[in-house]
Amino acid sequence: MQLWQLRTFSAVAKNLHFRRAAEELNLSQPAVSHQIKSLEDEIGEPLFLREKDGIFLTKTGQTMYEHANKILNIADEMRFEIRENEEFLNGKLFLGVVTRGLSHTFLEVYKEFKKIYPQIEVTFQIENKFDDVIEKIRAGSIDIGLISHIGELKGLVSIPYGEYELLLTVGKNHPFAEKGEISIDELAKQEWVLFEPGNKLRETIENILREEGIPLKIGYETNDATIVRQMIMHDNKISFVPEWGILEDLQEGKLVKVKIKGKKYKVQVYLVWKASRRTKVMSATLSFLLEETLQGIYPIKDEEDVYLTIH
Repeated sequence: MQLWQLRTFSAVAKNLHFRRAAEELNLSQPAVSHQIKSLEDEIGEPLFLREKDGIFLTKTGQTMYEHANKILNIADEMRFEIRENEEFLNGKLFLGVVTRGLSHTFLEVYKEFKKIYPQIEVTFQIENKFDDVIEKIRAGSIDIGLISHIGELKGLVSIPYGEYELLLTVGKNHPFAEKGEISIDELAKQEWVLFEPGNKLRETIENILREEGIPLKIGYETNDATIVRQMIMHDNKISFVPEWGILEDLQEGKLVKVKIKGKKYKVQVYLVWKASRRTKVMSATLSFLLEETLQGIYPIKDEEDVYLTIH
């Protein structure tokens, strides 16, 4: 359970309306609904009664609303005191990512970051390869890297940030969409849309299929994530796609995730920076990132009997 989830829950509980809460938080309505569903799954009980004439807090929801507001008030007071008693931070920070989708997940919490550190300017550097991010961290042109592949890290610091799930994804008209769950063997005759050779996600997918003994039939190759999504939606091709990259497409029914019996594939995400170069701005940003889990990236679990974790 994260502070950003409690803020979303508190906004919905206050407004008793998903759309108004989304407008208040500057989020999409599907994103708010997804966060509430995730929170209810974690709690194990519904927080809202969904009736024809509106939504209402359950008894559990009422109790949680009281505690959530206390927690959020304490967090806001703590941040205010820190800002009042510390040097007012300002400056630029360059955050390196390989895919634009990871930067989009950060934008969900960027508004909160700017409330706390209004004079820190964050710039995203989108690179083609993980090795490019590492190289630029060494050179000093990227301060912090958010990556899902660890190479040679001499002189660098890395900490596990979380993990995201690779979802087998199809269009709503694909035969798998109606099934909802398939066996791994059913992938054998499918056409895949993949990134071009050299891309780490492509390598990961190739490794999965190789280890499962599934032949790879490539239907289309591109380095444009938007084209990957479009080919899945409209051309009956399939692919494994990071959950954080397609959350809204799933919620809007444009894409469908399909379960594979007995299989889940997860990828670890790391924060990386240069050991000899940690400024106050970097420390503040790292602390924020560790507190505000990005949407679609979850705490790492040790379930090796079920999950295949790809490094």
